[in-house]
Amino acid sequence: TIVGPQVGAELFQQGMLAVLVASLAISVYLAVRFEWRQAIGILVSVLHDGLVALGLLALFNIEFDLNVIAGLMAVIGYSLNDSIVISDRLRDLLSSRTQMGIHDCSDVAIKATFSRTMITSGTTLFTVGALLLFGGDALYGFSFTLFAGILVGTISSITVASTVQELLGLTPQAYQKKEEELAEAA
Repeated sequence: TIVGPQVGAELFQQGMLAVLVASLAISVYLAVRFEWRQAIGILVSVLHDGLVALGLLALFNIEFDLNVIAGLMAVIGYSLNDSIVISDRLRDLLSSRTQMGIHDCSDVAIKATFSRTMITSGTTLFTVGALLLFGGDALYGFSFTLFAGILVGTISSITVASTVQELLGLTPQAYQKKEEELAEAA
């Protein structure tokens, strides 16, 4: 029930190392799965969510412990999943022979995944909100981090990732050119 300061410091260092390794693995996965502009948009969105969650922890003076690290890792995973679902739909639209521009494709991708995003986020926020209210001091840091991260992550998955992709110049031609090159190679 009690972890000494030396063991606690070691667990904290291992937890931070786990966050770093997970972030590197995520970056490699995104680089392989998506076009570089989409990968950067997703990474910026996930980084945004983590930084906002850390900022809220600092603002509300919540102790940074192993539970908070677990909450941050869950926020990163949740935000990543949300951004990937939208970006995957966008990639499908861009790969098709569409005559729409990137802005219209982004709108269609967001609209196609919006109800799924809202239902998933809503049910998760309801559950985490119950933990936040009734979980007690032991779960407060974890549930606060998760609640804030899911709330901010849902918004940023819809707004930040697609905006960054558009600002970096992602076009339907980038994926259509890639499809043509794969067809020629085969």
